[in-house]
Amino acid sequence: MKSRRKFLGNVALTTAALSTLPHWAAPLEIDMAGKSISSLGLILDIVKKEMLNDAESTLSQISKLGYTKLEFSEYYGYSKAEFKKLIQTHGFQSVAGGGSMYDLQDNFDDKINDAVFFEKEYLVCYWPWMDDGSNKTLDDFKKLADTFNTLGRKCKKEGLKLAFHAHDKEFYKINDTVPYDILLKNTDKDLVAMELDLYWIKKGGQDPLKYVQNYGDRFSLIHVKDMDNSAERNITCPGDGIIDFKSIFNELSKYKNVHYLVERDRAVNGMQCLTDSADYLFGLRW
Repeated sequence: MKSRRKFLGNVALTTAALSTLPHWAAPLEIDMAGKSISSLGLILDIVKKEMLNDAESTLSQISKLGYTKLEFSEYYGYSKAEFKKLIQTHGFQSVAGGGSMYDLQDNFDDKINDAVFFEKEYLVCYWPWMDDGSNKTLDDFKKLADTFNTLGRKCKKEGLKLAFHAHDKEFYKINDTVPYDILLKNTDKDLVAMELDLYWIKKGGQDPLKYVQNYGDRFSLIHVKDMDNSAERNITCPGDGIIDFKSIFNELSKYKNVHYLVERDRAVNGMQCLTDSADYLFGLRW
């Protein structure tokens, strides 16, 4: 496995020293073939406890791993102005953040103002229901699509785009129909983007590769996390499970401005997960 840091170091060394190498020197190991991820982000809550303990040191470590983009919805004890300065100091781009439908409907203007302040591109709805999401009908999903379009129009006026993050419930069939398909077909793609979580779509019994093949232009944000090979199909860090990232990324490489964001729910050691994930994902070639 070749890390981003080792890869870039080899590139720099090759450029500077190739013409001066003696004829007997062994060639540097460098794989320039194939496509790869050029930039990588993360959900900042993967290192929540580290951020709360020492945000400055945590952001510095993350930056050194090669991450350049952040998705976040809290400021870890800082004021908005302080936190913006902190993440900019370490060279991060603020990409997205948001809340549940309850948060958005109760505090929509505040959420928009926060997103604009941090110069984010997307305001994300992480949970679409005002309850636990049980016993929903196809009509409920059609109404939800209308709600997304309405919120999306408000976001567009402020230079943002609404995005929806699905979990497994939206992929379980109702009367032989995948509810998520209703959302895709009934939301305006100019107003509503989809944040595709590669774990949750697979947990819901659907094929992420099929969806990016059929609706690739809708997926501007990708939550990159893996599924282990156990009977429980638990969440694990990218590269430790069974998801075919190469095929998915190859398909997504047809589209511009796709943000890849590493996530690991309830991470015991978030920094180790980010370290291993960077090594694995930056090393992928397809």
